[in-house]
Amino acid sequence: MTQITRRNFLKVSAAGTATAILTGCGGERWVELVPYVVAPEEQLAGVPTYFASTCRQCPAGCGILVKIMNGRAVKIEGNPEHPVNRGRLCARGQAGLQLLYNPDRVPGAVEQSERGSRRYTPIAWNEAINRLYEGLNEAGSRVAIWLGTTTSGHLVDLFTLFADAIGAQPPVRYDLYAGYNGYNVLETASEGLLGTAALPAYDLANADVIFSFGADYLGTWLNATGYGVGFGQFRAQPYGKRGVFVQFEPRMSNSGASADRWVPVRPGDEALVAQALVRLIADEGVGPAERVEAARAAAADVDLEAAAASCHLTVAELAALARTFAEAQRPVALPGAALAGRDNALAAVAAVQTLNLIAGTIGQPGGLLPAQALGDAGLRPAVTSSYGDAQALVARMQAGEIDVLLVHGANPVYEMPPESGIVEALANVQTVVSFNPLVDETAVYADLILPDRVYLEGWGYEVVTPALGGLPVVSSQQPVVGPLHDVRATGDVLLTVARGLAGAAQALPWEDEVAFLRERITALPVGAFGGEGPDLQWARFQQFGGWWPAQAPQAELPDVEVGGVAPVAAPQYQGDEGEFPYHLHLFMNPLLGDGRGASMPWLQGSPDPMTTISWQTWVELNPVTADELGIQTGDVVRVTSPFGTVEAPAYVYPAIRPDTIALPLGQGHTDSGRYARDRGANPVRLLGGEPGDNGANLMWSNVRVKIERTGEQKSLARFETTVEEAADAHPPI
Repeated sequence: MTQITRRNFLKVSAAGTATAILTGCGGERWVELVPYVVAPEEQLAGVPTYFASTCRQCPAGCGILVKIMNGRAVKIEGNPEHPVNRGRLCARGQAGLQLLYNPDRVPGAVEQSERGSRRYTPIAWNEAINRLYEGLNEAGSRVAIWLGTTTSGHLVDLFTLFADAIGAQPPVRYDLYAGYNGYNVLETASEGLLGTAALPAYDLANADVIFSFGADYLGTWLNATGYGVGFGQFRAQPYGKRGVFVQFEPRMSNSGASADRWVPVRPGDEALVAQALVRLIADEGVGPAERVEAARAAAADVDLEAAAASCHLTVAELAALARTFAEAQRPVALPGAALAGRDNALAAVAAVQTLNLIAGTIGQPGGLLPAQALGDAGLRPAVTSSYGDAQALVARMQAGEIDVLLVHGANPVYEMPPESGIVEALANVQTVVSFNPLVDETAVYADLILPDRVYLEGWGYEVVTPALGGLPVVSSQQPVVGPLHDVRATGDVLLTVARGLAGAAQALPWEDEVAFLRERITALPVGAFGGEGPDLQWARFQQFGGWWPAQAPQAELPDVEVGGVAPVAAPQYQGDEGEFPYHLHLFMNPLLGDGRGASMPWLQGSPDPMTTISWQTWVELNPVTADELGIQTGDVVRVTSPFGTVEAPAYVYPAIRPDTIALPLGQGHTDSGRYARDRGANPVRLLGGEPGDNGANLMWSNVRVKIERTGEQKSLARFETTVEEAADAHPPI
């Protein structure tokens, strides 16, 4: 191993290490923003400049246009040229300015002498990089890398090359967004069905019937903005046709509110209902002959009475839904997050995909679309790690097998269930380094914070998945403003330390991350906007917000045969029904997402689309259940599972099954800035630490809970009240 000391690897800057102490909690700002005294030369007062880039508020990879006035980013909108979102942008995307200008951003490299103290000492960047280098040099292959799904694709590729060069295991790419939505399960199911491990894409725009099994594709599922565009086209088809949409789920979501029919299925029975629909198509012989034949080949032995009862339907009503699907020209079925959150998740997802198989629309307009290859450019969609992979890394940390842990874009202390042992595992790692721009729950246990530039300040690319419309897309990210603080691009930091490590220097030879990006992008074929030659190709990539072909390539469809499918076993619920009588249903808040939006006051203060509640966590229960338990809206209740307890005010919500209790994800932070800290509860505390039967998934949709009053009350911050509540508050004179 190369022996290079700190002194001769990097010369510490003359400024040395600052001695001021910064606090990551309380009401103090890290820095104050000041206006320009002398504006940059390229900025003309009062004249806006626009830059195309990529949103990083979720993994979807939407294209954005950022308006710059006098050197400041002042507005973010969707890029109308970008095939992922076609000019649309969700509230989270538009709130990205509040990540850039967040007063609690870490303004430079800092160290923490005592983990958990939340007292950080600024250090010069050269000193920080030397510290990182020394730790990596001593650790050898005993290094682990934990990435999130919003980590730029170029960083995923660089970290992967780095891990391979030093003999470490590949990075774990896992966060709550991926775990809740079952990314790894969906990718694995797609690999078995279509031959490529990528998130499935569905052409909703050209479908005429959509059966969604818990997929909140108008809220937070996969690419909600892109699917929202497709749904608008689905509802406005030629000749006055209007697609039919049926949503199966235990609690009405954003998508369920837009459905023609909302079917309240019992949590865990989504796969049973999907298999019952296949059985009914086969038994009743409805639809085209080839579909009936395929259904008979795939049909499993299913208890139709039980399947109908789990939806509060009769068998005849369920058969009518089967007929609607089978007789449509272009029906499509969506496997939602709840399917991937149970014990035998892979089989449950496959049960829904069987409906797409018998529909015969795979690779066709209105159907399930296979991922398209990008040629020989070396660019591939970043595959998500399973929850089992994350748990295996935690086990290695607990066993003392990891000397250095690098964390970027993920917050495992907040996102992993306490039962996983993540906090105890971090104590056995010699050096923990966070590259996140805020002091989040994981950074509290870090020795060094080397804050990366936020996405509006930095470079990157994203191989978009799911690629809607059949187009392979590489979305571009570029700085739209200069760095607001003394922060360094993580790609440059990694390339710098790699120069002194045996093997890594040869594997990562690029001068900086822009050189790496340029090499990858200029290897792509000519795209929709031309670009003959590397210089023009690179310019077009920045100018238009990415690369994609002028038209979708001819889909290479795998030879898929419909065969007999074994019945999906009944879910194994966690918790005894006698002690825990209610099903737990977690849903991802479309504003806060998996919790990363909680640091932005625009998102905290925006009302939830279904309840109009903001700034807090709430517990939803059906009016029948509330009457039985003597609970009213505003009563603080205690929800207990076999693994933990949370408390929050109740909200009586009529669009939920009486046997189900629902809580939103996103709140309950102990850190992540002043706007996130100490608000609400984190429902992840109700989940267990063991993965599902196949080791791939976080089990969250098969947990049972009990609920009880605490005797306290708390007002809910709501924009609306019910008619009854208004009458009670303002009785007639």
